[in-house]
Amino acid sequence: MVEAPSFRMICVAVITSIAGSFHFGFNLVLTNPSQEAFLSFMNQTLAKRFDGGLSDNTLQNIWSFVVAILFLGALAGSFCIRFIADWVGRKNGLYISIAAGVLGGGMAIASKFIPLFELYIVSRIVMGWSVSVSLGLSALFLSEASPKQNRGAVGMMTGTCVQLGTVCGSVVAMPQIFGTDDLWWCIYATEIGIMLCFGAALPFFPESPGFLIQRGATEAATKSIAYYYNCEEVEAQKHLNEIKEEQKNSTRKFKMMDVVIKRSLRDKAFIGVVVTFAMSFSGVAVINAFAFEILKDTGLNVLEASLANDAISVVSMISSIIAAVIVDRNGRRPLLLISFAGILFCNLIIFGLMFTFYQYGYHVLGFILICFICIFTFFFALGPGPLCYFINAELVGQAARSAAQSWASVIQMLSRFVIVTAFLPMKNQLGEAWSYLILFVAPVAVSLVYLYFSLPETKNKNPFEVEEAIEDLPKFPLCGGSRRVYDRKQSEQMVITRQMQLVEDYGSIESLSYRL
Repeated sequence: MVEAPSFRMICVAVITSIAGSFHFGFNLVLTNPSQEAFLSFMNQTLAKRFDGGLSDNTLQNIWSFVVAILFLGALAGSFCIRFIADWVGRKNGLYISIAAGVLGGGMAIASKFIPLFELYIVSRIVMGWSVSVSLGLSALFLSEASPKQNRGAVGMMTGTCVQLGTVCGSVVAMPQIFGTDDLWWCIYATEIGIMLCFGAALPFFPESPGFLIQRGATEAATKSIAYYYNCEEVEAQKHLNEIKEEQKNSTRKFKMMDVVIKRSLRDKAFIGVVVTFAMSFSGVAVINAFAFEILKDTGLNVLEASLANDAISVVSMISSIIAAVIVDRNGRRPLLLISFAGILFCNLIIFGLMFTFYQYGYHVLGFILICFICIFTFFFALGPGPLCYFINAELVGQAARSAAQSWASVIQMLSRFVIVTAFLPMKNQLGEAWSYLILFVAPVAVSLVYLYFSLPETKNKNPFEVEEAIEDLPKFPLCGGSRRVYDRKQSEQMVITRQMQLVEDYGSIESLSYRL
């Protein structure tokens, strides 16, 4: 049974996540309801250079790239997380990411008053770097600071605050609030204020025990454990010894290329990458970036589209809270397969609604579309949304966790960049419905089939047990899969062979015995 975190740990998790991962969600959606204001700003600043302005299609194509460039900055940030975490620490690293976020927000505000649209583009890159580092460091900090018995519940706070960020970003950027030609800079001023307010609380928290032990600061680590675990110094000393033993058994650290070279890691890391790929091509990137535009194109007015966009974000946050409750009860495999099946079904219905509206123009279809986007969001936040952040760690084990997750992060950011850049140009050429079908139905369908035959259950399993779970998966019909006796013996021999390869790669059997 999962033990509830202490009130102190909950406060630390909330403050750290709002200072960190919250801003990833905020920046995902802030350009969504305020798109018309940004397009107007871009047209005004570029009009002097292009003889009075650009066509609507050209503006949308450029804007699509500007929205997507956030993920290029995030991609660069993902390569810096490990370096910053080991160089200055988890908590001090958050100061760096917050400072970069304030700089990026300040550049966005300055671009409004200069005015200079190119400066706004640079601000998007800087902000992307900041939110990526904040997301990674806040998750790492909470993982190391929280007691093992409630680490899962505390860790889910990262994903919940990402969803909270989407809610706040959707509301603040509404055309009825700050999403106007004159006030869009206030969106960034609001975000800077949130960063500084919650960042100001971080100095009152100790550094994470894991980092302090790595640096040999045993006394400071003991005090840190006593603070976060809410225990006496004698008990803190016991926890200190456990963490030391855990780190001793995980001294072998794999780099990103090791995951590609070593087959025992590559095959399982690829499964995690497919989960991330399917998550990215589920349609959530376009929902986050262009839901307001999609809803307007299906007959809703500005106010209706704004409120519907807010409702979608609220459903997403509620779903992430539900996911935190059930993820350790139902297992990873069923949750992911059911969620992706639900997403595939919703995407087919969304395509049908878009296509029917363009054929017949029924206004009521816009409200039906809202319902199915909310259902889509529910499935996404229930499964792939939170699980893609730690399924890799459970597949490959503790020592390869960072490297495997780095590859998943690269795939996620590149996929989001490609999708958001391509969607509006494809929409202008093929229409919104066909663009949605091409981008978000086939990838999810293929990934769902692959994961059904390849994704093992990883709940409470060490790498040895994951290998056994892989062998018990259903066999793809075209690959045979007879369950006769000699096939079973051959399967058992294959499991043993792969387990021995794991021992060779990890260097010791103890480093593989840790259950994630």
